[in-house]
Amino acid sequence: MKPVKLNADGVTEKKKKLQHFAVGDDKNPLMIDLVLKCVFSSIPFNCKDFKNYRLVCRLWLKESLPRWRKEAWLHVRDGPRRQDNPSLLLKDFLQMLNMPDDPHHLLGEKKFHKYKLSSASGRTGFFSESSMTQFWGKVGASITHLKIMDTRVQQCDLLARVLFEMTPNLVFLSLERNIYEGPHYRFIEDVVHIRIMAGKTEIEKPNPSEVQNNLTHFEINWGGIGRFGINWLYFFLRFPNIKSLKTQEIDENADGHDNDWELSEPYLFVTSVRAVQEYGGPDSLAKLEYFDILNLKLIANEEYPRRAMRISLTTPVLLTSLSLDVGWGRDSGTFFYAMLVYLRDTLKKLLVYRGPYAQESLSNTLCAGPLLPDLVELRLIGPVFENLNFLSIFPNLKTLVIFDGQTQIETEVLHSYVDFALQQLSQKEIPGRAFTDKINVIANTDFTSEQLKCREMTHMREFIVGHELCNREQVEKLAKLMPGLTKLRLGLGNSGFQVVCEKWNKLRHLDTEPFDVDEDGILGIENDEKYRHSNLTDLKELTTLRMGIHSTDAEKGRLTNASIIDGILVAESLRNVSFQRVPKVFFTTY
Repeated sequence: MKPVKLNADGVTEKKKKLQHFAVGDDKNPLMIDLVLKCVFSSIPFNCKDFKNYRLVCRLWLKESLPRWRKEAWLHVRDGPRRQDNPSLLLKDFLQMLNMPDDPHHLLGEKKFHKYKLSSASGRTGFFSESSMTQFWGKVGASITHLKIMDTRVQQCDLLARVLFEMTPNLVFLSLERNIYEGPHYRFIEDVVHIRIMAGKTEIEKPNPSEVQNNLTHFEINWGGIGRFGINWLYFFLRFPNIKSLKTQEIDENADGHDNDWELSEPYLFVTSVRAVQEYGGPDSLAKLEYFDILNLKLIANEEYPRRAMRISLTTPVLLTSLSLDVGWGRDSGTFFYAMLVYLRDTLKKLLVYRGPYAQESLSNTLCAGPLLPDLVELRLIGPVFENLNFLSIFPNLKTLVIFDGQTQIETEVLHSYVDFALQQLSQKEIPGRAFTDKINVIANTDFTSEQLKCREMTHMREFIVGHELCNREQVEKLAKLMPGLTKLRLGLGNSGFQVVCEKWNKLRHLDTEPFDVDEDGILGIENDEKYRHSNLTDLKELTTLRMGIHSTDAEKGRLTNASIIDGILVAESLRNVSFQRVPKVFFTTY
C-alpha cells in the first residue's frame, strides 16, 4: 500500500467535525477502525505528528497505540522528579509493571520497544541486584533500542549481564556520558588483549549462548570522564554482527594510562575491532561498514594520531562509510592520502572534518591521488580543499557538501545534509588559537584547469555549499560541470538566481544562503515586465525553497507581496517555503 500522508496541523480544530460521524459511518472513513489500523501502520512516523493524531479522539488514540509503542522512545529516570525533564520515574514505572492485568499495556503486544534510561547523581537503580528481576527481567526481552545516559554504573558485571544475557533482541545500543566505576579489574584482560595483538596468546571465544547476533548499531560517548567498564575485546566478541560503530569524546588522559599508549582507551577500542575481525572467526564483525570517529577526541586533532593510523590502515575488513577528523596540522594530508589509497576499492561515503586552524588546504596532496570510482557521498567540513579540482578523483559523486567549519549553521538546515551533531563540532575549538581565513572554494576554482575543463559530473544530484555568494559566471560554470542537480544550496544574487532557474530546471530543493535576490530576480523582471527572464516559476519540479539572510544587511532580505503572489504561490510544485529575515528567526509556510 502506498503510504498515506496525514497533516497534523490543526487536528484539534477538526476534532468536532470528525466526531460528528459515528464509528463505522461510511461518510467518514477516518472513523473506521480497520481504515485507521491501515493508515497508522503505513504513514511515516513522526513523534510530533503522532502526538497530535492521538488527541483527535479515543478511537484514534486506540488505533495509533501499536505504532506509537513500536516507534516512540520511553524515557525512564532513576531520581527525583524534575520539571525540566518529562520522563517517567523508575519507581512509578516499576509500580505500573506490577499492576494486575497490565492495564498500561507494558508487557503485552502493545509494549514499548525503545527505552531511554538516565539517573540522577549517585543513583544506581538500573544496575542493582533488585533491578535485574524487577526491571530487566520483565522488559529486557522486549527492548530493541536502548540508550543509557548520565548513569553511574558501580557494578559493571551487572551491566555485562544486561547487555549479554537480558536483552537478546537488542538492535541499537547507545551509551552516553556514563560513569563506569572500578574499571581497574580490566587491567589483566587488557594485558591479555595486548598479548593477543602481538600473536602471543590465542583469543578466547565466547560460548554460543553468550553471543548476541541482533545488535547492528553501537554508539558510545565517553563525555571525557574515563574508561568503559567492560573489556573491549570481550564486548565485541559477543556482538559479531555490528554494522555501524560510532565513538565520541574520549579524554586520552582520563584513564590514567597516558604514559602507556597500549593501555589507552582509544588504542584498546580500535585494536579490539581489528583483533575480533582477524582472530574471532570468519563472521566476527565481518558486516562492519560504517566507522564514525569524527569526535573521537574532545578537541580538534592537530594530526590524526600516528598510533591509531597504523591500526586504521591495517583493518582486515574494508569499510564503505567513514567519518573522521583528519587533523589541521601540516602532516594531516599524509594520513588522508594513505587512507584513500587503502579504501579506494570499497569506500562509498566519506565525511571529513578538519579544524578551521589549518594554514593550508590538502589540495596539493590529494589532487594527484588515487581514483575513487565508488565514492558517491563526500562531506567536507573545514579547510580540506581550496577549490573543486579534487572532483577529478571522485568521478561518480552524487552528493557533495562543503562547509567552512566556522559559521554557525542552523541545526534545522544542517541536519538534512550531514549526519552528526552540530553542537559537538562547535565545541571542538582550541583555546587561544584563532580561526584561519575562510576558503571560498568556488571563487578559487579554475574551471578551465586540466582537472575540470572537459569534465561533467553526470551523476551529481546534490551540491551543498555553506555561505559563499556566487556571481552569474560562477553559477554558469557550475551548471555546466553538474548539469543534473536536484538539490542545491548556494549563495545567490539576481543574476545567479536567473541562471539557476534556467539551467537547473529539475531542481526539487533549493536553499539560498546568502539570499541577495529581490523581486526582480524572483519574477525575472525587465522594464517593469514580469517573467521576461528565467524565474522561480520556471522551476516546475521545485518542492522546497529556503531563503536565508542577505549577505550584507539582513533588512534588505525582504519578500514583497508581488514576490509571494506572482512567484511563490504560482510555482506549481512548491510545498515547503522558509524565509529567514534575521539570524535564528524563521517564517515557514506549508
